[in-house]
Amino acid sequence: MRARSTVVSALVLACLAPLALSGCAKQTPLYLLEQKADNEFEYGRWQQASEYYAEVVQRDPSNGNAQFRYGLSLINEGLYSKAEGPLLTAQALDPDNDEIVYALARVMDECGQHAKLFAMLRDRARDNRSVTTWMVVVEYAEKLDDYDTALEAVRNACAVDSGEYVEPYYRAAVLLGRIGRTDDAIRRLRQAYAIDPTDEEVVGLLVEYGEVPGPTLGLAPGR
Repeated sequence: MRARSTVVSALVLACLAPLALSGCAKQTPLYLLEQKADNEFEYGRWQQASEYYAEVVQRDPSNGNAQFRYGLSLINEGLYSKAEGPLLTAQALDPDNDEIVYALARVMDECGQHAKLFAMLRDRARDNRSVTTWMVVVEYAEKLDDYDTALEAVRNACAVDSGEYVEPYYRAAVLLGRIGRTDDAIRRLRQAYAIDPTDEEVVGLLVEYGEVPGPTLGLAPGR
């Protein structure tokens, strides 16, 4: 009986082994799977891309690029709350990547998490002394008609600028003009003019305020 049982067991294992091997053979190699995901992503086929990336990150959670692109694909599908998880993982894997932070900000905005959004962006902007990140704060604040936050952010952007960017000064001037602070708006425009006297928007707004562009009009950038 024991010999018969051994033979039966061997036959069962012999039958199951090809099935197991067949199942393994059907699993796409990870690098090919990521190539498929990237291809769908590049062509904007977001649902297909997210499905491929979901499998990639399930099999290799340490793949930061796949986590990021998975999150972006979900954003483009409108699945904002679902996108937060992979984006947070991507940020943990690549904490210096601002684009991940900006993608998370979009998710928070779409989910109505504005206090969380502004706290994250403010911390990021202060830590990195980043003009760009302060201007992202300005964009979200203006979208919410929160002019106090927008003015604070644009003022901070000007403060950390070393004379490289026109945008924060111009945006500050526009915001200040909306609330009737004409003298402050003109001062910001004059700072912008010193950085780039050929900027048409800056020159046009200066002329509207009655200023005459010329070599003595510019003011030093900064706070």
